[in-house]
Amino acid sequence: MLRAGLVFLGILLASLGTARADKLTLALSTNDIEINSAFNGLQLTIFGVIEGDEGQAPATTDYDVAVVILGPRQSVVARRKDRIAGIWANSGGQTILNPPSFYAISTSGPLPALATPAVRERLQLGFNDMAFVYEGRALVNDPSAAEFRDAFIRLKEEAGLYDEQEGVTFVGDFAFRTAVFMPTSIPVGTYTAVAYVLSDGELVARAEETITVSKTGAEAALASFARGQALAYGILCVALALAIGWLGGVIFRRD
Repeated sequence: MLRAGLVFLGILLASLGTARADKLTLALSTNDIEINSAFNGLQLTIFGVIEGDEGQAPATTDYDVAVVILGPRQSVVARRKDRIAGIWANSGGQTILNPPSFYAISTSGPLPALATPAVRERLQLGFNDMAFVYEGRALVNDPSAAEFRDAFIRLKEEAGLYDEQEGVTFVGDFAFRTAVFMPTSIPVGTYTAVAYVLSDGELVARAEETITVSKTGAEAALASFARGQALAYGILCVALALAIGWLGGVIFRRD
């Protein structure tokens, strides 16, 4: 009996090892994005190749893929607008702790068919499964704060900073590509591109690459001055606004 149990355990471990033998190699069209006065956004292309153990072809071709681009995390305050005395005004707010400033997911098929609910939640695949943490609230994705979450996502989508698309295409059985647009408004910082390979709803391989977004030229110098000399920068902005106002008054003054 013991011998039979050991044999079964050996077969089980061998099958698990085979299921996890898939490897993923990821490459990006660029790992450095420089923002200057001529920057009009950039189409970031992601390539991936799925391999079996020791460079062999995988045992199956039944794969799904999700590629996620995550921007630097920044806490934000989401506000609710209500109609007060006939005027729309902010009537409440909620701090969302460290959500990604940029989130784009591209998949090879519909998200519900891509992975099991547990896997989607664990990997945070798609807006519905992102984990939102709120200041002063113990629950992750607290239902009572859903309106702030929805407003935050909607505004990010309108700004082009959050996106969901079925944009992964396979080139042959084991290679895939997709493209994600990085708009002019992307924050500077370190981004992560993560690709997940799934089979039968379960994760079988993952890989990630780092992307650096930085400002160059006059934009970089101005941003550095604003951070390092905040008071002087503020005074300069006020003085410039006053000068422009005075100049406008002189030009358009009626005698």
